[in-house]
Amino acid sequence: MCHPGRGCPRPCRCMRRSRSAHADGAFRAPFGCPCAGFTCQPASARRKSRRRPTQESVDARLSSQVDSSRGRKSDGYSRAPVCSPSCARQSGGYRPPLQAGPGDWTRRRRDPISPLDPSANMKQVAVKGLMFDASVAPLVPHMDSVNNYREALLRLQDVWDQLTLLGQMSGIASDITATAVEFKSLTNTLLDSLARRLAEHTAHAMRAKAQVSIDILVRNLFERTADVGFLATDTEVCDYISALGTLDEDQRVRRRAQLEQRFAAYVAKYSVYDDVVVLSTQGEVLARLDGKVRAARCADALVQRALQPQQAYVERYGELDVLDGRKALVYASAIRADARSAPLGVLLLCFRFDDEMRGIFSHLVGRGDRSVAALLDEAGGVLASSDAWQVPVGARLELEPGAGMQRVWFAGREYLATHTPATPYQGYAGPAWRGCTLVPLQHAFRESGTQESSPADALPANALNASSLFDEQLRRIPEQAQRIQRGLARSVWNGEVRGLRSQSQGADNRFAAALLGQVSATGERIRSVFEQAIGDLQRSAAISVLQEARSRASLAIDIMDRNLYERANDCRWWALDGSLRAALEQPGEAGARKASAVLGHINGLYTVYSLLLLMDAQGRVVATSRSDAQDWIGRRLDADWVRPTLALPDHQAYARSAFQATPLYDGRHTYVYTAAVRGKGSQVLGGTAIVFDGAPQFEAMLRDTLPQASVEGAALGLFVTRSGEVVATTDARFPVGQRVPFADRLPQLARGESRDLLLELDGAVYAAGVSMSRGYREYDSSPAQHDADVSCVMLMRLYETAAAVQAPGSSGFRAGVDAQAAGERCEIASFVSGGQWLGVRAGQVQAAIDAPRITAMPGGPAYAAGVLVHEKETMVVVDLQVLRGQSAAAPRSGPLILCTSQAGMRLALWVEDLGSVFSVPAAALQGLPGYLAGIDPLAQAVFKAGEGNNGAMLTVIDVDKVAALVARQGLPLPDSAEVAGLSALSDTSLGAGLHEGSMLTAALP
Repeated sequence: MCHPGRGCPRPCRCMRRSRSAHADGAFRAPFGCPCAGFTCQPASARRKSRRRPTQESVDARLSSQVDSSRGRKSDGYSRAPVCSPSCARQSGGYRPPLQAGPGDWTRRRRDPISPLDPSANMKQVAVKGLMFDASVAPLVPHMDSVNNYREALLRLQDVWDQLTLLGQMSGIASDITATAVEFKSLTNTLLDSLARRLAEHTAHAMRAKAQVSIDILVRNLFERTADVGFLATDTEVCDYISALGTLDEDQRVRRRAQLEQRFAAYVAKYSVYDDVVVLSTQGEVLARLDGKVRAARCADALVQRALQPQQAYVERYGELDVLDGRKALVYASAIRADARSAPLGVLLLCFRFDDEMRGIFSHLVGRGDRSVAALLDEAGGVLASSDAWQVPVGARLELEPGAGMQRVWFAGREYLATHTPATPYQGYAGPAWRGCTLVPLQHAFRESGTQESSPADALPANALNASSLFDEQLRRIPEQAQRIQRGLARSVWNGEVRGLRSQSQGADNRFAAALLGQVSATGERIRSVFEQAIGDLQRSAAISVLQEARSRASLAIDIMDRNLYERANDCRWWALDGSLRAALEQPGEAGARKASAVLGHINGLYTVYSLLLLMDAQGRVVATSRSDAQDWIGRRLDADWVRPTLALPDHQAYARSAFQATPLYDGRHTYVYTAAVRGKGSQVLGGTAIVFDGAPQFEAMLRDTLPQASVEGAALGLFVTRSGEVVATTDARFPVGQRVPFADRLPQLARGESRDLLLELDGAVYAAGVSMSRGYREYDSSPAQHDADVSCVMLMRLYETAAAVQAPGSSGFRAGVDAQAAGERCEIASFVSGGQWLGVRAGQVQAAIDAPRITAMPGGPAYAAGVLVHEKETMVVVDLQVLRGQSAAAPRSGPLILCTSQAGMRLALWVEDLGSVFSVPAAALQGLPGYLAGIDPLAQAVFKAGEGNNGAMLTVIDVDKVAALVARQGLPLPDSAEVAGLSALSDTSLGAGLHEGSMLTAALP
């Protein structure tokens, strides 16, 4: 049975003996049990422990154990949760020992871990004496920061347990014990929250990397589906196949060479392809770009699939005979002269898959990054990998369905892994592939960025307390830590009051003073560890959002670069169209109509354009893609991009307008891409101009990269130029074409550089991610900076500035006088009320207590906050702030100071915070001048602090005057039974209002 020698509230039966019990046979109650901190001893040991220790031995033991605990890694006690249910009924904290079974995570090949799944929070598991959420418990041994805090807090718990024992000799055991219970509870909550936040941060970063890799790829492949359909209707391809039956061998060779040169020109612009193949309807190779491939026929089923009616395209990845058995991603489409004609053959576009994945992975996985990015097929086969030494192509990963973070054992190593499907883009989801991120488990929590300098370091300590980033449990952690600190301060304050009172009576209080000194020192260490851990928790949350903002900004600008790469390719390729060239070589209505039909067909396939134009060498519009834009035909364009277009040197060159308003886009801002149309001898005949539908397209890019679950207005995105001009926005506060108000606060970045920062905007602080354009492949990829460079700014709201006001704190009033000065002395117990330092004579103070439930007094004066029953005695609770003519704090909070007047009347003074207790020479107290006494009739004297407290003034309040005022009011004090009745009344709507302090007021005399 447990021995209640250390104040154990009731006996409990220990179910397991500590392996490292002390030599005297003592055991330790489990962590979380109300007996924790008390010695469980056998009967033989109890008989030896009944002798009361001497003060000298206790002082020596206290000093040695407190000092030595700082360097001790473990006290050797077992903290397994093995208390009996009878003991747990008092604490509510009993959990049976965790039994390993067939589902134990250590026995599984893979184990889903869903730190973001609220259902997982219903179960907790013990890890080294503390309880953790079951979803993160297996990961805790790999979290160095959590384990470091665990060791520090458990060492402090050991010290506190010793102080609890010694507190029984000084009369503060109950205060210390109550604080210890909260300390242990907060230790569990804090470390569990740290572990969950660290797991969530890691899972989020991994999932974001996997999502970006697959989404970037799918957006790229979406463009390929349009390309193959358009190229399959190319007039020169159709003419070549149609004429094959009428050509001799030399003509066939010559025409094939011309077509293959055209394919070379196409791939020179669309560099994402490495081969273009023309097949007959029977699969015979009629022409191809890559002359090194020897295959002359394609027997794959994709040929017949592509020839099926209504089959726009076929997408296939794998080994293909027409590519000499090479594994490739190809797109196939039937070759038709028009939509109603019979197929002439099949066109294949071979995508540079490996090259594209290397580019994606190089952007996602930086130098020193231990993670591996991979692309998986439906069965978990690895199609591409950023690190073939760790995860080779062709290997298979056994992953659980879903996108949660999970553990996987692969190639003799344990990884954390997450995988996710693509986000469909305009209805296209690509092949059924998944992006995947893996991190070796031993490195998963070591590179979260928490040790590097971050803008999050500049956040106020309590900035995120009211943020939506923290759930209710996380928001309660700082409040619980403050309660513990207040409890410690109250314990020390009460002890100092008792010590000065006993000293004034001639008692020897050296032991109590030494104990209080150790309590204060331990409390300061607890405060330091808690503040650092809570700071790390908040910093980790802020860093996670900052990194997400930067990642999303980088994704959005990458999408923009890739999108505009396609626009630069389109305008150059379409400028090679024979119908457009013919309309300029032989001007006339027939040619113009045909050119308009071609442009209309293209615009129907490529809906990202608002308008397509063909102009001649004088800049006059010859044809348009839209029937409602026929008014432009015959008009001469005077835009600043016309002359540069007509001066382009070759087929590979293109021009782009500045981002500006144009009448071709109804006066709105956009980009216009142009290319020259050339005739024989490369003579410039005119040019093509394609007007990008920028308003919806750019906004869609931003909205697609915003957090999907964000509250309206909590996140916004912008594309801005280097000068701060808005290119696109998701927030109407920043109109397109105008300069953003925070342009001067944006960093000047090199091309391709990204950065995160904090940005205050309209009363809120945002995590801002800024990423500068870097181009894509051949498009705009020069490192030279230009004023027209565009960056993405992604803003995610962290908190409202009004909610982050730093809460004032008191470090105690330091008297700054000689403690050994001779003469009559006065003991003062100081506190804060209404923002002022006040004090009362310590001899009239019983104790300071945490404000319990206070029952309202209907009809009482405003300063009478209610009545309180303490130790079976009823007393009035006086709000000292209101009594002295100040408005009541909303809501009322702070401790109660229980005082007794010389006439024996007991009062409870409601104050803001406790200060220190000190002794000063009576001569140091100065009486109030007459005019001040009239202003503050409750004041007895004032005391001016010496150096070290910035000359602060403390007003000594006369408890007898307060008691006399309350007595003159004639407040009837109800007995305990009546207080219980009033408490029941306060549970009604009327009583609830009274309980909050809205009671009838009475004028002060």
